Amino acid sequence: MPQGLPIPVFTLTNDSIAYGTKVPISATDMPPGALLEYSYDNGKAWTVGNQVSVISSNAILARTRVNDLVSAVAQANYVPYFQRMLVIGNSIMSHGPAPELGWYNTNGMAASAPEKDFVHLLTSHLAGLYPKVSFKLQNGGNFERGFGLATYSLDEFNEPLQVFKPDLIIVRIGENVDEGEVLGGRNFEKQFRALLDKFASYEQPTKIVCTTSVWPRPQADAIIRKVTLEKGYPLVDLSEMVPQSKYFASQYTNPGVAAHPNDLGMLRIADLIWQKIP
Repeated sequence: MPQGLPIPVFTLTNDSIAYGTKVPISATDMPPGALLEYSYDNGKAWTVGNQVSVISSNAILARTRVNDLVSAVAQANYVPYFQRMLVIGNSIMSHGPAPELGWYNTNGMAASAPEKDFVHLLTSHLAGLYPKVSFKLQNGGNFERGFGLATYSLDEFNEPLQVFKPDLIIVRIGENVDEGEVLGGRNFEKQFRALLDKFASYEQPTKIVCTTSVWPRPQADAIIRKVTLEKGYPLVDLSEMVPQSKYFASQYTNPGVAAHPNDLGMLRIADLIWQKIP
């Protein structure tokens, strides 16, 4: 082994493991002054510590170090699973019957059945890793319409965060944001950043995934992209769907319903989100 330093060992060997699980790292016969380090990015950056949280399916590396002397590298590969998914959404997430619009289901609007909307499709993916996965739907429309107003409060998210305790949060909003208010005094950038800070503020290991809109909302989408990437969260860019009529429910005569994703559109949303999760 390089420099004679002991090679670390990951003490959990399960391939599939709950998201956020802390895996101990140990090494025998550590010389004085030796440190354990781990890396999430194939050795580009190293962090000192004797345990590492499983937050992706990427390889985790570990080594021991004394000053500039390092050991051979140990590697572990885990597939994290999620137990509780919280979806922040709007009518694309779920809408009850509205006969006056020609809409009679209770699921993502314009999907032909509950199992065809993006939430249920995504849940099916998650269940492949953890069959007992559960999900909770949380209305994000109040934020979309009320951000920055004195009458609106992010406290509406306290209950789902503190009681449901999600380990995966999908922020799937944007369509109902007034483009004329994005850069105005209500400051969508500040409010969207506060929203994500809210989700990250409670003490529960949580993966946060954000998406852009499937409707033309260039200013709101630009802010969502900027803030999400600044925070290092996965961004699902749905802009490719906006101009493609094949993804929308033209079979409905009501223009509001017809503007929603059809089964193919829901599948595309679910697939693009899933690409950012494991």
